[in-house]
Amino acid sequence: MNGNIHIPVAVQAVAGAYQNTAQTVHIWDPQQQTALHEQVQQQQQHQLQVTCREPTTLTQQVQVSEVEPPPQPSPEMMLPNILKPEEGLEVWKNWAQTKNSELEKDSQNRLAPIGRRQLLRFQEDLISSAVAELNYGLCLMTKEARNGEGEPYDADVLYYIFLCIQKYLCENGRVDDIFSDPYYIRFTEWFHHALKTFQPRVTPLGFVIPSHVTEEMLWECKQLGAHSPSTLLTTLMFFNTKYFLLKTVDQHMRLAFSKVLRQTKKNPSNPKDKSTSIRYLKALGIHQTGFPVTDESYAEQTENSENPLRCPIKLYDFYLFKCPQSVKGRNDTFYLTPEPVVAPNSPIWYSTQPISRDQMEQMLTRILIVREIQEAIVVASATNMH
Repeated sequence: MNGNIHIPVAVQAVAGAYQNTAQTVHIWDPQQQTALHEQVQQQQQHQLQVTCREPTTLTQQVQVSEVEPPPQPSPEMMLPNILKPEEGLEVWKNWAQTKNSELEKDSQNRLAPIGRRQLLRFQEDLISSAVAELNYGLCLMTKEARNGEGEPYDADVLYYIFLCIQKYLCENGRVDDIFSDPYYIRFTEWFHHALKTFQPRVTPLGFVIPSHVTEEMLWECKQLGAHSPSTLLTTLMFFNTKYFLLKTVDQHMRLAFSKVLRQTKKNPSNPKDKSTSIRYLKALGIHQTGFPVTDESYAEQTENSENPLRCPIKLYDFYLFKCPQSVKGRNDTFYLTPEPVVAPNSPIWYSTQPISRDQMEQMLTRILIVREIQEAIVVASATNMH
């Protein structure tokens, strides 16, 4: 079901964390942080040289304050740029070894019941793990996995680890999608509970530490794109969050097919040069208040001509192509429930029923952790204040 599809080319709790951050914090930039440290170090060296050149006497001592080394970014700040499947596998192995030791020790302290089944053990090799075992193991990992210091992983780091695991599965012939396949519902529920309280971390200097998870990572392990009905649905929600700035479940639930407008513009200097976009009225009902509706009243998604497979317009058109004809003018829904069993070439991928609020909340919670989404929200908040 996760085969590549060729597209025809022709939380409220989480959102609250970004409402006022633009006033006091900045997006953390590793290069900027390094330059700042170098500047502080140069100033301290200059101060030391000036102090040492002053004349001294027997009764006068040179007082040189101890120069503290500039703070270095913690391991959490050394953010990855790409997914490293081996890192996800290593975390799984370490957890499985620890868990198997605990289960074995626990079994030795208990009397074996009559007809006892074989002791549960988790495979250290992900590829050899049965679906039920992997689902259960991933559930436990969300609560029990620890870093090198024995501390629980931050939510975005945990998400990065599971994305690495997903990529490892893909690269080794497993078609499982641990984030959307119905066999992994229990894991996605546990994982959602681990993510929904996520708050962006802030350094002592007032910089927001970017999330470990980037948009590119989601494309990389097929969590964005048209690989399956669920993936396509997630992609549309991702774009609607990033460009329409829909940050809460209620805002996404108000979105509807009839409220998304498709527009084609001609280049005045070259009529053959056309660009297509989809637009959404930022403040619903603004046209009823007597205020004029201008271009600035709309949020917009534009074409990505350089990469059609990542183009918001192409993917939106493909979504419409896979939806039942009867829903395309509805004004009460936009995100439809994927059909339980479909093939890549099936004409219809979705039912006429909207996805549940719980499903939407899980999808949006994962989206809001992505670095580019956080940056878009902060920038939009800063713009609105001016």
